This record gives sequence, C-alpha cells and structure tokens, in this order.
Amino acid sequence: MVRPLLLLLLVTVHLSLVLAVLPGVAPRNYYEGIDEAVDLKVNKMTSPRTQLPYAYYSLPFCKPDKIEDVRENLGEMLAGDKLENAKYTVRYLR
Repeated sequence: MVRPLLLLLLVTVHLSLVLAVLPGVAPRNYYEGIDEAVDLKVNKMTSPRTQLPYAYYSLPFCKPDKIEDVRENLGEMLAGDKLENAKYTVRYLR
C-alpha cells in the first residue's frame, strides 16, 4: 500500500514542477530567421537598507525619450511592480 502512495506522490510532485508557470506570465517563443524585437522592461529598485522602493528612472540611468507604464496583468499591480519601457532595443538572433 505504501508503494502506490509513494508513486502517486512522486508523479504529483513531478507534474507540479513541470507544469509550473508564473501566474499571469505567458511564455513567448522567438524563432531564428525572423527579425523580432525583445521587449525590455525596467522595474522598481529595492534595497535591504530602505523599506521604500525607488522608481527606476529616479536614479541616474539612461532614460528613453518617452517613459510609458507597462501593465501586463493584475498580479503585477497587486505585487507593487512598476514596469516601464527601457531605452535599449534588443533583437533576437539577428
């Protein structure tokens, strides 16, 4: 009786690890030969020395011409993430 339960437990743990995806995050596929831009985003800056996070662009980093808030899902808002566009452009397999 112990063996079937152990097997069931191992299968359940394996499936939960294989199928684990962060909530609200959809995987994105990039293909070789197709000129695609990779969206870069910046987030808030946190420190173990202070309780309050800093907005990324309040610090001396290169800023894009127009800073736009990027909201992808409700979980980011609830977690307090402040995603904004980055200045840099990255191309996949170019």
